[in-house]
Amino acid sequence: MSRVSDYAFVNAKLRARIGMMHDRSLLDEMIKAPSLTEAAAKLDGTRHALLAEVYRSTGDLQQVELAILEEEIAAYREIERYLPDIPSRFISVLLEKVEGDNIKNAIRLWYSDAVRHHAISYRSSYIYKKRIVHGIDYDKVINASSYKEMAAAFRDTPYEDVLARFSSESLASTGLFPLEIELDHTWFRHLEEGIRDLSGSDRRIAEKIYSVDVDLKNILMIVRYSYSYHLRPEGLRHVMIPMGYIAGEARKTGALDAEDPMAILRSIVQRHYPQISEEIARIRRTADDLTTIDENNREIVLIEEYLSERRKKEYTRILAGNPFTIGVVLSYFFLRTTEDASIRAILSGKYYQWSEDKIREALGL
Repeated sequence: MSRVSDYAFVNAKLRARIGMMHDRSLLDEMIKAPSLTEAAAKLDGTRHALLAEVYRSTGDLQQVELAILEEEIAAYREIERYLPDIPSRFISVLLEKVEGDNIKNAIRLWYSDAVRHHAISYRSSYIYKKRIVHGIDYDKVINASSYKEMAAAFRDTPYEDVLARFSSESLASTGLFPLEIELDHTWFRHLEEGIRDLSGSDRRIAEKIYSVDVDLKNILMIVRYSYSYHLRPEGLRHVMIPMGYIAGEARKTGALDAEDPMAILRSIVQRHYPQISEEIARIRRTADDLTTIDENNREIVLIEEYLSERRKKEYTRILAGNPFTIGVVLSYFFLRTTEDASIRAILSGKYYQWSEDKIREALGL
């Protein structure tokens, strides 16, 4: 099949949906609504109508969150069906990211109960328990009486080997952070493999989008864990995502073994991401000094905002380019996720009775 026949139908369908997402009137109406109930009611008659119904029937924002997740998973599966084998498998890899986040939420509940001895029964109903990509018994994860029993819920999945590297004792000592990093890295390895399987313009588009994402995530990793949390070199090497230009240069230059990794990588950042070079230059190593930590956090927020803006510009450029590539599909998922996040933020702001101005500021509007 030709690239045109591969993408003509699905991309025409998605462009119509993307056009509706670019209309900010729904978000504006929700922000102006005088109450949470009235903000949720604005979702009636939109693709989010189910969310309005869930809120009316439960009055529970966490159930609305769960409904958003269900809709997101359904969207991935719908698009998978429209695509030929290789692009469809890549969409499945992207859905694994959603699955990974759900796994971490389930394990956190088990950890709260089995290790920290906190009551979790009221929270377990907010975990998505159906199959996402792989067969995982989430009830077994949450209710396991031992680590071994919890890990057994991941048998015959890509996560089985990750869970085998940990124990109840190791998690009690270190917390969940090392395990969650391993789960993240498992997904990034699958992402890298999925990109390699793509061909032509599909591969070039995916490489460009995700290489920048990984680079900026790794910059933030160095800043957060080396500067703010004093992570030692071996720990820093463990958290870094082994993809992208920054990780490669960090390995070549031995930056992660240096006392000040960013001092070595600063010129590389300046060359490839000059827009954030000033923020990087202002970040200082901390000695648990709250003033410095607050200042660093402000710079980190600016770097994260740059990443968000860069994503938006890249996806806008893709939509203006060749319509017969995977780029339109990736743009659709990005814009959908962004809109869903905005709806969650507005409903949360209404719950806490934030002003319109505060909600708009939180959304960057």
